[in-house]
Amino acid sequence: MQSEKGYSLSTKIIFYVLFVALIVLGSMFLVFEHIGKKTLYDVEREKAELVAKMFAPQIGINLYLGFGDKVDEAVKQIMTEKDILAVYLKKNGEVIRKMKRHSNGLNTQTETFQIETPIFEPGGNKQIALLQLHYSSMHYREMVEKMTRLLLLFFSIATLLFIALAYQIKKRLTPLKKVAGALAEYDVKGKDLVLDCESDDKEIKLIINAVRKMQENVSAYTELQENMKQILSQKVEEKTAQLWQQLYTDQLTGLPNRRALMDDLSKKSEALVAIVNIDDFTEINDLYGHRAGDIILKNFADTLRELDVDRAYRISGDEFALIKNGKFHSDEAKVFLSSVRTKIERTHFYYEENRVDIRVTVGCTVEEAPMIEQADMALKEARKQRKPIMIFSSEWNLETKYRENIYWIREIKSALAQERIVPYAQPLYDVEGRKIKGYEVLVRLVKEDGEVVSPYKFLPLAQKSHQYQFMTMRVVELSCAFFKNRKDLTFSINLSVEDILNPETVSYIKERILHYGVAHRVIFELLESENIEIFPEVERFVNEMKDLGCQIAIDDFGTGYSNFSYLIKLKADFIKIDGSLIRNIHNDKNAQVIVEAIIDFAKKLGIKTVAEFVSNEMIYEKVRELGIDVAQGYYIQEPMPIEDIEKEPGK
Repeated sequence: MQSEKGYSLSTKIIFYVLFVALIVLGSMFLVFEHIGKKTLYDVEREKAELVAKMFAPQIGINLYLGFGDKVDEAVKQIMTEKDILAVYLKKNGEVIRKMKRHSNGLNTQTETFQIETPIFEPGGNKQIALLQLHYSSMHYREMVEKMTRLLLLFFSIATLLFIALAYQIKKRLTPLKKVAGALAEYDVKGKDLVLDCESDDKEIKLIINAVRKMQENVSAYTELQENMKQILSQKVEEKTAQLWQQLYTDQLTGLPNRRALMDDLSKKSEALVAIVNIDDFTEINDLYGHRAGDIILKNFADTLRELDVDRAYRISGDEFALIKNGKFHSDEAKVFLSSVRTKIERTHFYYEENRVDIRVTVGCTVEEAPMIEQADMALKEARKQRKPIMIFSSEWNLETKYRENIYWIREIKSALAQERIVPYAQPLYDVEGRKIKGYEVLVRLVKEDGEVVSPYKFLPLAQKSHQYQFMTMRVVELSCAFFKNRKDLTFSINLSVEDILNPETVSYIKERILHYGVAHRVIFELLESENIEIFPEVERFVNEMKDLGCQIAIDDFGTGYSNFSYLIKLKADFIKIDGSLIRNIHNDKNAQVIVEAIIDFAKKLGIKTVAEFVSNEMIYEKVRELGIDVAQGYYIQEPMPIEDIEKEPGK
């Protein structure tokens, strides 16, 4: 067997110890050289400075008072310090007092500290003299030499200790090396292991005994190894069953989960599948806490287990599913689910002696090859229509509707990315002045094949997605850029509550109208039907825009709240009368009465009126007769691409 190349453990330990020792000793030497000496030097210098500062005030008083003999006495007192070699007292650059001690061969330029301390008038900042001391560095040199000798002595002792330590390491590890060699040649199926080595070290003895014990255990371990496969196989089966249980079971209630439901449905061709949703379950969590909610859910699961169903499931937070095998008609399913709902709602649930009553909404499917998606659609429809139970019907065509929604969301994203969201414009015609005073900017989506799509098809979906913000921003940008140099025209932009409640959108609108300088010609149209007055952000937005010079119009006025008071609150400049009142105004007396009331109220407040949906000459003449200020509709001009705007159509 080839021996492995490399250093032995003992050699490596000695190298490590030597390396660490060198680092420690080197660090001590560097610390002494760069820190210790400087510290000693600073201490000696501070002593000299302390002496100078102690006598400076006394000399200053005597100089100021003219007591020369007192000054000489102070100088002599300074010289009583054995380490002070000379004292110089200078005034105006000239030495007026000096006293020196025999230097005993010291070089006063390099072996002394020279300390200078200014002397000031008593109680003032005027310097009257300079005290200069020559302080001996002999004491400093003596301390440095003494520390150097101590350091050398320490290095010598450390070297001897290292040599002794290296010898002991080699000696102590030799038996361990023999044990390692014997183990390297040991064969489990061969003869017994022979350890020809002894040691006085307790640890080495323990290793030798452990090796011998190991040999005794090898046989027993070999027998156990034969049984391990069977044991491990059993454990794997148990763990697999446990994981399978966790995968298909809701941990809170112990009911099968959504995955189990999907697996069961894949095997059924006929069954009643229902989703049971606990109404307003979040209120239970808010009122009693989530711990109470968990307890209610567990009790609710127990109630479902007692129902006459084949299996109950928990598929999400407050939604459960039921399966009852067999073929059902819609009427049969509704009767069965009514009994289920009644039993659930008559059950009293408790949390800490507090009774919690539960109401549920149920969506169900009895179609062939039932799917959970169908039951989910029925549940959504039940919520929408505020009905307790709804059975899925293929006649709803909901799947087609969902597919259409997905299509339009994709189309909106694509149109934004390819700049196919474009502004159209429709004239706002000044009835009295008989000219176009401005335009309302409308959004259009242009498909890749060139088809222009009305906002009625895509705008409601856009408002439910995060794409709506970017659509508004694009319309604002293109409108402001186009009307920047058309200073004789105003232009209006429609904004929804979603726009105004979005700080990023509001900030962008403000920045763009200021950038293009169109604030005094832009009109923001707000939908009256969105209950805009209940949002403080709307009032704040209106005030901010009015301060910039913008105008505000209330769109579709007359069909929603028609709350006249908030027109004052929002400082409206225009009322756009809803088209449902205008389109038949020429032959509908009731519509005329309502419009006349709106016009009368608006004139008293100084608010201008706009008539939408002016589609023919009879409507236009009636609008003019009633005194409406601005007309808008196909009779004036149809909406057109903003870049195709022409001069007034000549009405």
